[in-house]
Amino acid sequence: MKYILSFFLLSSTCLIKAQSPITLTRLDFPCPTATNCGLPDSVLYTNVPLSGNTADISLTGVNTIWNTIPLKNGTVQYQNYLPMSATPFIFQLAFLSCDFVQPLVGNNIIGNLPVTDAYEYYNYAGTSSSRLEIKGFGAYVTIPGQTTAIPLPAIYSSPDIVYQFPIAFGNIDSSNSGYSITLPLGGIIGDITFKRNQTRINEVDGWGNITTPAGSFDVLRLKSSITRIDSVITGFFPIGFPSKPIEYKWLGQTKKLPVFQVNGNMTGSAFNPNSITYWGQEPLNTNDIQAFSNLTIFPNPTQTESQIRYTLLERGNVSVYISDANGKTVGQFHFKDQASGQHEENLPMNLLSSGTYHIRCISNNQVIGTQLIKF
Repeated sequence: MKYILSFFLLSSTCLIKAQSPITLTRLDFPCPTATNCGLPDSVLYTNVPLSGNTADISLTGVNTIWNTIPLKNGTVQYQNYLPMSATPFIFQLAFLSCDFVQPLVGNNIIGNLPVTDAYEYYNYAGTSSSRLEIKGFGAYVTIPGQTTAIPLPAIYSSPDIVYQFPIAFGNIDSSNSGYSITLPLGGIIGDITFKRNQTRINEVDGWGNITTPAGSFDVLRLKSSITRIDSVITGFFPIGFPSKPIEYKWLGQTKKLPVFQVNGNMTGSAFNPNSITYWGQEPLNTNDIQAFSNLTIFPNPTQTESQIRYTLLERGNVSVYISDANGKTVGQFHFKDQASGQHEENLPMNLLSSGTYHIRCISNNQVIGTQLIKF
């Protein structure tokens, strides 16, 4: 009888813990056209400083429980997914067939040379849009000794495949990509060639549930290992910059961007993280807010429009964002150089469908939020 009972308890435990892994499709990622879902898309995320925060990337496998709390001192930001028309015209000519664009901020992506106004160009390709790929990037490059930045559209000879759909546990895929572009500068420098060769290996190595400061989510864990060589070749000498970036992404349904992500580089056998981000933001405690006080919305619920009222404690710019239940920004308003004191603004809600919306006011790096119900 003891053995029968033990087997029953073990079986019951397995049944309680067993779940089914989610599967992700193209619909869980950024939309390609304004007619489909209203680009420019904008998704709220939190960037966490490396100082004082850590992330365990070693946990993987089936039905895994990840807990990223505590993560502290995060900065709320927006990841924008833009239409082609939002980028410089010279880059639009080079990337005619791409579906959307992602701005690159603060990235020295070309042989460690400084770049500005940089964008990655994304495209859904394959049968029934079975993959999301990077076609290349456009950036303005500043070359030492030159006073004017040079536009550089770098089209990959073969695309960098970021995701293969459907994304499911156990999937493994790879892609080879690269570019070579020569700029005829003349003079003493002569021609200068920028090259990249890289291999990406994607592996969905885990599934389960992750808890971040923004909540708990069912996820797939995808590890992308990249072997990359960026080169700058001149008439004097070639310079190569090898690197081994790794991206750890915890992907959830309908979230557009990863629920949790850790990026870094391999140096020998050591992984050195350079960024930690998570989808959404930590629920706000208005007692901790310094720039705002007394945020109210009325009427709430509403059918057409509401008034938002807040007290600004010090002069500054104010941005108001309306987000739906999936974290997608569906409305935004910006008020420049607001004086301290009480303010009221209209929130037109008549074009939005029924549901619960999150309202955020941002000023002087402080955020205050509340909910609004549309019926």
